[in-house]
Amino acid sequence: MGGCVSFSFSCDQVMNQFSQWLCVRRNYIHHLSENLASLQKDIEVLKAKRDDVRKRVKVLRASSKVQGMHDVLTIENKFDDLLGTCNVELQRLCLCGFCSKNVKQSYLYGKRVILMLREIEILCSQGEFDVLTEATPIAEVEVLPIQPTIVGQETMLERVWNHLMEDKAGIVGLYGMGGVGKTTLLMQINNKFSEIGGGFDVVIWVVVSRNATVHKIQRSIGKKLGLVGNEWDEDNENQRAH
Repeated sequence: MGGCVSFSFSCDQVMNQFSQWLCVRRNYIHHLSENLASLQKDIEVLKAKRDDVRKRVKVLRASSKVQGMHDVLTIENKFDDLLGTCNVELQRLCLCGFCSKNVKQSYLYGKRVILMLREIEILCSQGEFDVLTEATPIAEVEVLPIQPTIVGQETMLERVWNHLMEDKAGIVGLYGMGGVGKTTLLMQINNKFSEIGGGFDVVIWVVVSRNATVHKIQRSIGKKLGLVGNEWDEDNENQRAH
């Protein structure tokens, strides 16, 4: 006596899944040009991060924390390989990019582009670059000991602070004869940054003497940021500024 097995499929479900599958694979070809442009942009961002990491690692000599650099190099090599044949692949497209003279080849190439875009996204989201560039934590603000506020200086402090907080403000200068309280006012402004909670990455207090040079000022700033060492000293003024 024979048995009977029954299978039941939803036609709508099958067609929906097939349509999604077809749409994804069609985009490998139809959006190839846009995907390549996005990949080029993401690669440039990745290279910029890589260069910044290399410089910081070189200064900090953090050779044990360069794991992420190998992944970046691997992606760069893959990208160079894709870039070498991109013109040929783009020339294969026809019918306004909806089809290809070699569908299989264009499909495989487009898939590689998409996979690399995802690979870059994952690498950047893992925070490896943040780990690489972390050195000794820098206090956001070095609070300075100051004397009690001079009578009438609260108004001046508020005025200068409001100017400093303007979006278009890049530089705020204080001038006046000696002994009127300019340095005290600057100290109050410096300490006030500790009250706003994360408005700036770091606030640096640097004393500039009459005989100060650009190199001395840059070195003082570099110490606050942890950027010191032979490599830092060997860089010229423009290199240290960047």
